[in-house]
Amino acid sequence: MAGHGIAYVELYAKDKQRTAQYLVSALGFDCVADSVAPDRSSLLLRQGTASLVVTSGPATWCFLDAYGDGIADIALHCTDVTATAERAQRAGARDVGSARGNPILAGAGGMTHTLLPAGHTRTGRPGGHRWARLPQSPAPAMPAAPVARLAGVTTGVGATDLHDCVRLYEEGFGLTPRRPRENSAADLTPRAVELTGLQGGMTLTLAAPEPGTGLRRGTTPQPTPTHRAEQRLTFRTDDIVRAARELLHAGVEFRTPAPAEQPAGGHGRAHLVGTSAHLGDTLLIELVPHGDGPGALGGKDLQALYETVGRHGLAAR
Repeated sequence: MAGHGIAYVELYAKDKQRTAQYLVSALGFDCVADSVAPDRSSLLLRQGTASLVVTSGPATWCFLDAYGDGIADIALHCTDVTATAERAQRAGARDVGSARGNPILAGAGGMTHTLLPAGHTRTGRPGGHRWARLPQSPAPAMPAAPVARLAGVTTGVGATDLHDCVRLYEEGFGLTPRRPRENSAADLTPRAVELTGLQGGMTLTLAAPEPGTGLRRGTTPQPTPTHRAEQRLTFRTDDIVRAARELLHAGVEFRTPAPAEQPAGGHGRAHLVGTSAHLGDTLLIELVPHGDGPGALGGKDLQALYETVGRHGLAAR
């Protein structure tokens, strides 16, 4: 396969310093480097093996006007950049430019994907930027081992059929679908599909809209100029209740789960979705438990989670 995996996730933010400081203080990231170009400036954040790039500047203004703060690009490192670009375009991706010679293709949910050679990982910093090591990285306010770690991103696919989006990423970008998340044991139609690279690491989850919102089967995934589907930074945790409480204290407001989001029959997976004023209203935080640990809740335990978090300030949305 020509695809390899997720190199980094790039957020566009109106105020990169404010966004980065919040991710450091509330979610346990380290700020390790910066990059300055004529039309943008970026900060590189790292949490374990996960890398986030937070970018502001004139090059981001059109995006921010259309969508607000959010995920602009998921860079993919590839064993063969040229082959991956050709495969992705045959599968329906659209060429939208390049950055320092690296092709950029449009994907699902209004995102783009910068394709980077896999060898860039030898530098320890994501390719596509000219990084300078910060003289002194601010220490995170949370413990060295945060209760929740960035596992990937989730994006809605809007009015495009989920099956066609999964095909684009599997056949075009070389990502591999994992087992779909289901809303309940009785619902055999996947509402979201998680994709990962050849070497694991961060995942990309594509989420379909609720039934009846205008799926168009056979439509090539393309960004929509005036609407962007919901985006989430997805964090996994061994203790979802503890993680939720810590994030509540850090200013995250978790929304009341809709009935369709509450798995039934003990077969579902607990998850909470919230917002923070520090990240704007357009980028959400999702908490999910590790599948094999005590956080893999269902039935009465899941309801108890919602009630426990609710008593500490769950926001009705």
